[in-house]
Order: sequence, then C-alpha cells, then structure tokens
Amino acid sequence: MARRRPEGGKVPPTALILDEIEEGLSRRQLELDPAHLELDEGEFRLVGSLQVGFRINRSAQTYQIEGQLHGRVAGECARCLEPVEQDLEAPLQLLLQRHQLSGDEREAAGEDEDVELLAPGAKQVDLKERLREAVLLELPIRMYCREDCKGLCVQCGHNLNTGACACAAGQSDSRWSALRDLKLS
Repeated sequence: MARRRPEGGKVPPTALILDEIEEGLSRRQLELDPAHLELDEGEFRLVGSLQVGFRINRSAQTYQIEGQLHGRVAGECARCLEPVEQDLEAPLQLLLQRHQLSGDEREAAGEDEDVELLAPGAKQVDLKERLREAVLLELPIRMYCREDCKGLCVQCGHNLNTGACACAAGQSDSRWSALRDLKLS
C-alpha cells in the first residue's frame, strides 16, 4: 500500500515523513527495490530487495539519523568470470535541521556533508540520493568467487578451478623467445 503525503499524494519509498517521528529515539525499517535508487549501471548489480534500518534521535526540530543498508550485489569473478554474489552493507549518517538558522549557523552547517538544512515547514525528506551514494561508496572494486580462485588459462581460457587444462605446461609464447636467449652478466 502506498504511503500518503500529509497533503495527499504518494510519498517516495525512500522518504521519511518528519512529523510521524516522535521525540526521542525511534527506529524505522524500509524495504526498497534497487530500481528506486537507479543503480543498474556498471559491472555490478543489486539483487533482491534492499533492507534499510534507521535509528532516529529527534530533539525538537533536529533529527539525528544513523542507518545501515543491507543487500546483495552480483557480478563476475575478476579471475575466472564465473557469476558471483556477495553481501553489501552500507552505513548512513545524517543530521537534519528543520528550523530557521542565523547566517553564521547556516554557513557552518552548510560546510558539513552530513548535515542537511530543511525549511522550517518541511514535512518530509527524501533520502534517495543519500542511500544511492552510500551504496555506490560500498560497491566492491573487484569480486572473486573465492579467495584462492585460480582464474583462467591464459592460452586456452579453461577455468583452472575445475581442473588442469590440456595446454602443455612447458609451452611458452614464441613472442618472448628473443628474451630467453638474452644473457645478463
């Protein structure tokens, strides 16, 4: 069932409705389709739903948010090119200020990336870009099917994890033959 904005209409699945958050400590859970974060670009993709848990400490018009995003990322092993999946965890920290600030306070808060200033009457905040950024920062550079992956034979392309290939062990690339005869003193 779609959530409704306080004024009516749909609320994005990545939004927090600020007036629904009580003073003190509270917790929120979101389950997101990876498509909501528009992350299907590059060599890795998110599979299944993303679970986001928030711990929110509200004091008047200040919201201190600590979150943890859990999901699965899929791609190819960097050595043998077999499909592989691994867990992904991404932290999120944010301080929301929903009140009028003086010029000096606004300038100081504006310099901190983890502080977001909201209009005094703001009813909700969409965390889509914050969640997207958190996931992108935690994506692996490379994925491996296992730590000791042997990769592919450079001559025939056989997956060496499944056994030895038919290539001759002593066979070498003829392009390097001139270096073999080189004598160093």
